[in-house]
Amino acid sequence: MLESDGLVCQYATLMFKWVFKIWLGALLCPLFPAIALSGPLSSMVVNTNNNHLYILLSSANWTDSEAEAVSLGGHLATVRNQAEQDWIFNSFGGYGGQQRLLWIGLNDTNQVFNFTWVSSEPLTYANWASGEPNNAGGVEHYVAMYYPNFNQPGKWNDWSDRTQDPIGLPFNGVVEINPVLGASRLVGGALQFSWPVAMSNAVLEATSDLSQPFSSFSYSRITNAGNGAFSVVVPATATQMFFRLRQ
Repeated sequence: MLESDGLVCQYATLMFKWVFKIWLGALLCPLFPAIALSGPLSSMVVNTNNNHLYILLSSANWTDSEAEAVSLGGHLATVRNQAEQDWIFNSFGGYGGQQRLLWIGLNDTNQVFNFTWVSSEPLTYANWASGEPNNAGGVEHYVAMYYPNFNQPGKWNDWSDRTQDPIGLPFNGVVEINPVLGASRLVGGALQFSWPVAMSNAVLEATSDLSQPFSSFSYSRITNAGNGAFSVVVPATATQMFFRLRQ
């Protein structure tokens, strides 16, 4: 759990939401055994290269996987460079001894062959397999990494919104959560948060009780062109507050 002078950030939020989902699932499954949820398959893992949190989801199509990622406070993973590509593939491609194709957040649902990240970050890196993307059948709009035993392991292919590949291997979504990191306490007890300008649509939210919803609040955002980041100063409060960054 990430703490800064009593400040508990999104780690606590995610743990609460996750425990609640597990409890709710255990309650409902005996009553509704036919319901299939795209819930977490792995525990939360921190990539120490970028300090983001990652979770492998149970097998599901891209649409359901992205919806689950949003409910957990993130999106399907954005891959910004080779290091992130390698880490995601090595961490989850053969998770639990099962060959898996990994859904990431890249898609061209708005315009064919104009691929964008669901996180709204710019597309600065790609790892396409030979001959891909090809939009076979005119229905392939979602991107996944190939499984480890494929002849181009980890390479990307565009797919239809499916749960298995032609030989029956599962598609699993990889959730990426960018928690509010590096909050610093200023003179007078105020807190300063910052996040990359690429996340221009992100909103800082807060709650004083993790059993209650997070909500947005009024704040002034300053752009620091020197380091490509936004910064927000939150005045000190008399009560403990929990914060998260939502896109």
